[in-house]
Amino acid sequence: MALKTLVKVGKISNLSDARYCSGMSVDMLGFSVVAGQSHYVSPELYKEIRGWFSGPAIVAEAYGLQKGEDLSYILQHYAPDFIELAVEDLLKIHSPYSTFILSSTFEELTTQGSLLAPFRNQISKIIIPASTENKAIDEIARSYKVLLQVDSTTSIHTLLSNPSVNGIVLQGSMEEKPGLKNYDSLSIILEQLEILN
Repeated sequence: MALKTLVKVGKISNLSDARYCSGMSVDMLGFSVVAGQSHYVSPELYKEIRGWFSGPAIVAEAYGLQKGEDLSYILQHYAPDFIELAVEDLLKIHSPYSTFILSSTFEELTTQGSLLAPFRNQISKIIIPASTENKAIDEIARSYKVLLQVDSTTSIHTLLSNPSVNGIVLQGSMEEKPGLKNYDSLSIILEQLEILN
């Protein structure tokens, strides 16, 4: 099975979501790695979850990073393929070896462009709201690969009709109790994106 576009699912905090997304051929799984942030996953829990799936790239969601030195701890304990953060978090980091996914808006990218310039070659993708106008998406896509943050009410096919859109971003959710999980919010989108053999 394959999906029609690149899909990243963030805020993964349980094995159920991780295995479901892996089975649906999601490209990237994001884990909140800064203590105190929503859906935080400790290194111990991450290691336990990580042993049960294969395939997707790992994204360390490092929102709220306090200082650049914290990045080495994240790299050591989560071994991510990408670090995802906001502009204010990125500006605290001095790591020439990491690959970043930046969550932002067109307006912020426009006003902060000069500050982001030193990181240009390290920013792999930009996540922006699905409500962003096509003209703005096209402008961002001249410099970066664009992922749109969507929810289950979003019309996926309309969004993907813009060739400047590289993929979408969804969110996992908490388990009701271990092993008991409602996948409706994810399945509504992922099933629309399935390429049937």
